[in-house]
Amino acid sequence: MGGPHAWSRGACRRRTRACLEPEDYIGLNAAVSLGLAENAVADARLRVVADDGNVLRRLHTRLHSVPGTDGESPRVVGTLFELPEHGRPARFSGAGRRSREAFLLDAGRALAEANSTAEVLRVAATLSMPGFSPDGLAVFAVDGDRLTIIGHHGHRNGDERPFLEMPLATDYPAAVVARPGRPVYLPSPEAYRDRFPAIWPLVEPLNRSSWAFLPLVVAGRTIGAWLAAFRDPVGFTPDERSVLTTVARMLAQALSRAHLQESERALSDGLQRTMLPTHKQDIAGMALAARYVPTGGGLQVGGDWYDVIDLPSGRTALVIGDVQGHDVRAAGLMGQLRIALRAYASEGHRPDSVLSRASRFFAGLCAGDGDDDPYGAGCRFATCLYLEVDPATGTLGIARVGHPDPAIRWGGPARAGCASRWPTPAMTCRTGGRRVKWRRPGGGCC
Repeated sequence: MGGPHAWSRGACRRRTRACLEPEDYIGLNAAVSLGLAENAVADARLRVVADDGNVLRRLHTRLHSVPGTDGESPRVVGTLFELPEHGRPARFSGAGRRSREAFLLDAGRALAEANSTAEVLRVAATLSMPGFSPDGLAVFAVDGDRLTIIGHHGHRNGDERPFLEMPLATDYPAAVVARPGRPVYLPSPEAYRDRFPAIWPLVEPLNRSSWAFLPLVVAGRTIGAWLAAFRDPVGFTPDERSVLTTVARMLAQALSRAHLQESERALSDGLQRTMLPTHKQDIAGMALAARYVPTGGGLQVGGDWYDVIDLPSGRTALVIGDVQGHDVRAAGLMGQLRIALRAYASEGHRPDSVLSRASRFFAGLCAGDGDDDPYGAGCRFATCLYLEVDPATGTLGIARVGHPDPAIRWGGPARAGCASRWPTPAMTCRTGGRRVKWRRPGGGCC
């Protein structure tokens, strides 16, 4: 029999599934899904079976999608022909199918664990597809109206130079793929030369026999293209195209996720740099050393900071503080509190007065927060340690709000002997013949 046939839903689909061999029905669904993804014709061979399992007839179908009207979903239409008795339906090896499924699971797991573009490209370079592994790979990224290579594998040094960057309008398979978002399969050198004669002289010396160019699509947007080149000829059967399409989808998701994580890390690094002190990091008679390590996870930003402030008296203030939380809200409050504290210190106030003013300023910032605060409900608290250094006299004026006392570590094996213990207005420690005074303004802590 022959003639037009429309693939319907509901009851017709259930009846169709009941009268087909299970593996043929699965293959039909895979072919239709692949055809929809590639906007190409889907071919499948089917066996119609009776209730007792005997094959009644063998069919061949060719299907393609038709855009829906008035917002309707696309329809799949095509032709259905009966094959003669000697026509054999395509058989799929159960072992081969299981091998492909295992490969896709492993590839998906490896790509999901990659957290940087370099790591995603490394995983892509090690993918070994069952039965038709490519020996040359390249990943292209769309950047405005340009297409650039962001990674490649299996090519000699210098082979990639002609393709490093090109206009998106270039008549090159990767650029053609990136424009409409449809794959290009070139099973032979003749097919490549006939379709892209201008670029073929640059490709011929690479000694490949087949090429697959697939779009990298995320949320309906083409972000690049993936090239898989094969030294041995590949016919790109529906099964092979299905595997390549699935890998391209996973690769696109992994690259998009890695790019987002790298953007977040760049944002956190930039924010961290703006919070570091601009002081030249030296004080007469003293050396300063600091290490700032942001919290892990998310944007890697939080409410902790340190600062070095030149005071009008010629002394230097050292500040360590922390605002509750490890999120954008904590980082924003920290930035405002740091600026306010620096301003109060620059006015020449005593350490305890600086922290008292900063505390009132911080309370005012939290006064407007409520339960509908999108960055974190309610007011945050903050801690701070403020030291006023006078190297000429060896005196440190200290004030703190909720922060631990500073840890004192003397060089050499000798331990410091202290004349009195905290909290007292003053303390004198002696080591190696040096004498350092520690004084708390107001005789206590804030």
